[in-house]
Amino acid sequence: MIDEERETREVHDSWDLSLYKWKIEVDGQKLLLQGLKDKKILGRRCGTCSTVYVPGVTYCRKCFVDIEEVVEVGTEGEVTTFTVNLADVRGNPLDEPQVICNIKLEGSDTWIMGNLVIDDWRKVRVGMPVKIHFREQTTGELADIEYFEPL
Repeated sequence: MIDEERETREVHDSWDLSLYKWKIEVDGQKLLLQGLKDKKILGRRCGTCSTVYVPGVTYCRKCFVDIEEVVEVGTEGEVTTFTVNLADVRGNPLDEPQVICNIKLEGSDTWIMGNLVIDDWRKVRVGMPVKIHFREQTTGELADIEYFEPL
């Protein structure tokens, strides 16, 4: 077994995201947006293995069976991975560093991505507890999650 490393690694390079193609199941995204209207996070749970997916996919990636059960997961979770952007895509320094995190929400077996607002990016750690900060007026769009904040 490999020992888990807890050190921070810095990468000084650029990463062109335009080379990647992103695919989100439409039904899973619609379910997520429907919940966001009410400041809730909705996903789907597999009836065979009980894996909870957010966004709620329509078939289990483990069991290859259809999923219909809709569940609500928590609005709090923990950081699973993160990156700190000190410059924009062209290498120009940012006025304020951006912390982008993958967050595993309570009750979910998958993660979602978002911005973490924190006073000092050096305090961010894997396992750090965070919560969703919703817009005051939600309309059922991804921007309803304004950011994540530490608990």
